[in-house]
Amino acid sequence: MAFTFGKQETPLVPNPEPGASLHGQCANCGAAMVGPYCAQCGEKKLIPKDYSLPHLAEELLGVFTHLDSKFLRTIKVLLTRPGELSNAYFHGGRSRFTKPLTLFVIINVVFFFVQPHTGVWGFRYAGYLNNPRHATAVRAHLAGTKEPEQSYAARFNANLQNQKKSMLIVSVPVLAIVMALLFVGTRRTYAEHLVFSVQVYAFLLIYMLTVILLILFLSTVLLRTLGSAALPLIRMIDGNMGIAAVTLVGLTIYMYKGLRRAYDASRPRAALTAFLLAWAMMFLVGVYHLALFYVTFWTT
Repeated sequence: MAFTFGKQETPLVPNPEPGASLHGQCANCGAAMVGPYCAQCGEKKLIPKDYSLPHLAEELLGVFTHLDSKFLRTIKVLLTRPGELSNAYFHGGRSRFTKPLTLFVIINVVFFFVQPHTGVWGFRYAGYLNNPRHATAVRAHLAGTKEPEQSYAARFNANLQNQKKSMLIVSVPVLAIVMALLFVGTRRTYAEHLVFSVQVYAFLLIYMLTVILLILFLSTVLLRTLGSAALPLIRMIDGNMGIAAVTLVGLTIYMYKGLRRAYDASRPRAALTAFLLAWAMMFLVGVYHLALFYVTFWTT
C-alpha cells in the first residue's frame, strides 16, 4: 500500500459572527483572529498574564512533564511492539509519540554517554593499530609531525568518541536504501523505510546496552562455575563472535515482528527479509568501524 502526501488545502478562517470577540491579526501567519486562538495556525494571542513568572514556570513544567510521559510511552512501544511506531507515523496517531529522528538522537546521546564505561563498541586507538594498514598510516603521520605517540593517541581517542555519535546517523539512510531494494515493486515509499530504519537503530542501541550486556554477563558468570573446561566458550561469548551472534538473533526477531506489523508482510517474507536486513546491519557496523578510523585519522 502506498502513501501519498499531497498538498493540503489551506484551511479557511471562519468569518466573525455577530458579537464575536475580535483579537486582531495573528502575529504568526497574519490571518484575522476570532477568539484567543488563530484558526489558521493555532497561535495564541498573548495577554499580560502570559508574561508573568508563574505562568512561564507552569508552561515549563508542563513541557517537561509532557515530554517525559511521551518519551517513556515511545520507548515502551519501541521495545514491546516492533513496527507500531511506523504505523502510528503513517496511519495516524503520531502526536502521541516522540518523533523518530528526535527519538534516535536522544537514544544516541545516552548510548554514547554510557558506552565508554562498557565493552560495547569499544573502538580505541590501540585496537585500530592491530591492523597493519592502519598502523602504517599512523606511523607515517607521526614521522611527519614529530608528535609524541602518547599525545596523538589521547587526541585520537577523544576525537574518535565524538565521531562515533555523528557517523552512526549516516547508517540509518543506508539501511533504508537496502530496504527499498528488498521491497522494490511493493509501492512502499523511501520515507516509510527511513522511519522504520530509524526505529530499528534506536532499538539496536538500547539492545546493545541492556540485553547483550546482561546476557553476556550472566552467561560468563554461569560458565565460570563450570571451571577451566568452560574457558574456550567464555572467550567466545565475551569476544566479538558472541556479541555478533546475540546481536544478529535479536535484530532478526525484532525486525521480523516489525515487518509483520508495519509492512503486513507474510511470515516467510518477513522472516527472510528480517534475516537479510540483520546481516546488512552487521555489515554496516563493520563498515562503520572501518570508516570511523579513517574519518578520525583525517581529522585528528
